[in-house]
Amino acid sequence: MAGVIHTTARRSARARLLTRLRDRSPGLSGGLLGGALAAGLGLAAFAVLVMLLWISSPYPDSGPNGALHTAAALWLLAHGAELVRTDTLSGVPAPMGLPPLLLLVLPVWLLHRAARDATDGDVEGDAPLVPGRTAWSGVVLGYLAVAAPAAVYAGGGGLRPSWGSVGVAVPLVAVVAAG
Repeated sequence: MAGVIHTTARRSARARLLTRLRDRSPGLSGGLLGGALAAGLGLAAFAVLVMLLWISSPYPDSGPNGALHTAAALWLLAHGAELVRTDTLSGVPAPMGLPPLLLLVLPVWLLHRAARDATDGDVEGDAPLVPGRTAWSGVVLGYLAVAAPAAVYAGGGGLRPSWGSVGVAVPLVAVVAAG
């Protein structure tokens, strides 16, 4: 103890707090962010595809707003939600509920990847791993936090979602794909 005073050898409260914050697990927030990012990327991919088709169309009817409504509706259709077309020739609403299975691949892959990334810890860090249930619930809640406004937005277009099927299909896909 030559020349060391005990009060200077202790770490300050701020240094202890910073160490504790750095070493703590991201928990639910990492899963929420991953789920929201997965939903946003999936929605953006459908929006880019529909906008490219709208731009290349020789007779775009409804403008960019209608194209974005269609993109949101197709994203919901990819999850298995039933869509209803209200403007038919006979005037009777026509349901559209059989999605091509290839549409399902992108949302499921993004959700699975977000759940995997939420449970994996830092490779080089010593932070504890996130419990699986916490990561799973964060990814699902983050995904559904983006899906709800997307469904409301799609409700204003020509292809309106059936709310019963949206309430069942989208959470079911999120729960199964993240698990």
